[in-house]
Amino acid sequence: MNQVPRYVRGQDPDRDAWLTNFFTENHLAYEAYPDMVASPEQLKFMVHLDEEDMYYPCSDELFNAIMEKRADTTLTSAYIGIWTRLEKLVHEVVIDSYKQRYLLSLLTIKFNHEIAHKVQLPGRVEKRLLGIFTTISEIDRPLAVERELENKRAAAFLQSDVFDKLFNSPQGLDITDDSTLTEIDLNLHLLKLRRLLLLSAMRPIWRQDDPPDAEVIRKVINAPFETPEWEWFCNWLRDVISGRRRPCILWVGGRSGEIVFDIAILRILMKIGIKVILAVKVGFFYHRVSFVDLLEDPVLNDLLEDADVIADAKISKNQLLRHLDSENRLLVISDGTREPFNPLLTSVTYARAFKEADLVVFRNPGGRETITNHFQFTRDILSIVPGDDGQIDILLKPHHPKAVRFSRDNLRRRAEALIDMTKREKAQGKAIMFYSAIVGSIPGQLKTAKEILNIFVEHLRSSLNDVVIINPGEHFVEGMDADDIMYMWEIFQRSGSIDIWRFQSVDDVVKSFELMGRKVPPEWTGKDATYSTGCTKEMEIAMQIQKQYPEMQLIGPPYEKFQRRKEYGVGKLYDRTLAGSE
Repeated sequence: MNQVPRYVRGQDPDRDAWLTNFFTENHLAYEAYPDMVASPEQLKFMVHLDEEDMYYPCSDELFNAIMEKRADTTLTSAYIGIWTRLEKLVHEVVIDSYKQRYLLSLLTIKFNHEIAHKVQLPGRVEKRLLGIFTTISEIDRPLAVERELENKRAAAFLQSDVFDKLFNSPQGLDITDDSTLTEIDLNLHLLKLRRLLLLSAMRPIWRQDDPPDAEVIRKVINAPFETPEWEWFCNWLRDVISGRRRPCILWVGGRSGEIVFDIAILRILMKIGIKVILAVKVGFFYHRVSFVDLLEDPVLNDLLEDADVIADAKISKNQLLRHLDSENRLLVISDGTREPFNPLLTSVTYARAFKEADLVVFRNPGGRETITNHFQFTRDILSIVPGDDGQIDILLKPHHPKAVRFSRDNLRRRAEALIDMTKREKAQGKAIMFYSAIVGSIPGQLKTAKEILNIFVEHLRSSLNDVVIINPGEHFVEGMDADDIMYMWEIFQRSGSIDIWRFQSVDDVVKSFELMGRKVPPEWTGKDATYSTGCTKEMEIAMQIQKQYPEMQLIGPPYEKFQRRKEYGVGKLYDRTLAGSE
């Protein structure tokens, strides 16, 4: 991979101002649009970033050209493509001639305004113009009839005798006298997956009333397909079938017609033992399948009848894991955007699904530009898009080698190791104290919070006899975020291992600064565990646990004072209401 020069702030004020303008004009600055743009912590669920990295959802070439103010040619070409699609859309779906002319005139005005300064990313321009179109046109689900017809044709093809006969043909199945049943099972699934992927690129299947003849289909499904990327995927699946992994795939669906094949592919993956999350667009984006389509399209509604459709755009980690841990069901979410792929604008639910997945598969050609820039992601990505009819193009983007992934099993093992340790200590007559304290609840005070926590726990250890004190800060592993930490500790906290649950008080904070030989600074004056959203959630757990284990002692501020903090920020440990909305 070619090394892309990292942009360094603080060297050229004019260039820095242009950079800020780039992010604000594209509505991609979290500081300016916290309700729209992913927080840096949420972004890191998907993109591996070093401290000074600034993520941009476009190619490196385009970003550098914009920064150097020489992007006219590249952007103008892309803008023309946007206008061509919009103009065609208006002519196709708006019947009234007056309204058609009005819409085109309005869109022309908005289009010229958006592109005037050659700083707007094409995807952002198109999203805004499509938003204007759908609002002004008042058309419910533009192109819905065409999309539904394409899905109907694709579904009818998969139910046809021609498909059944050719798809189930043993031709091409790699079996020898020495093949084991496991190898035969693997090869069978791989053959089925390859055939469905190749057929998903056969556009005439859903764009014509009559599908291609049997001989054409036979040639497509039996065509040789050997690429390094496909071999990588096959090896990945071999590990699954061999039992070495029980992974989860986030599958980002494609266009109408193609989506019917996607669902058939996902059913095969589920039979192999893979958890599957299907993601679609949140709203209209030409022929891309949207969340509304899943509810309104009769074909998709039938194909996904047994799926769990999650409409919540901000599902919590525990809620998502409960869905994944339920019976083998297909989960369906939206990515929260009306663009090909923009990690800065995806929903919390999508970001968490990305984080929990072992592999992400993209079926949209438009996302290639973002996937192939120099940034690396936290998960392996396969981009599988149609080429010519009957051909597919696969690109593999391996995850960043330093990306840390704490799987559910990993976090559970860490919690269970602590549970086992406390059992051994209790068997020797010792009491177990868990100390809940502010860690990241005060923005910019993480280092001080850890100092306070550690020095006070050491003070308690030196003061109390036969008491084992669990300091959460001593079990933090680099790369963990609030989602991981809360999940791990809740397992431990609900185990019944805790005899004394102490919550940080104002006096604890004062004593900590006294032990450090310092006065309490203003930002810490009057602070205690009630200021922490994480501690608030832990107090709620503690109250529930005390009902199961009445002998457990609770020490610290009263429960009523914890009601100020309700929701920790995505990937953060401080209350979202204290630092702006997510």
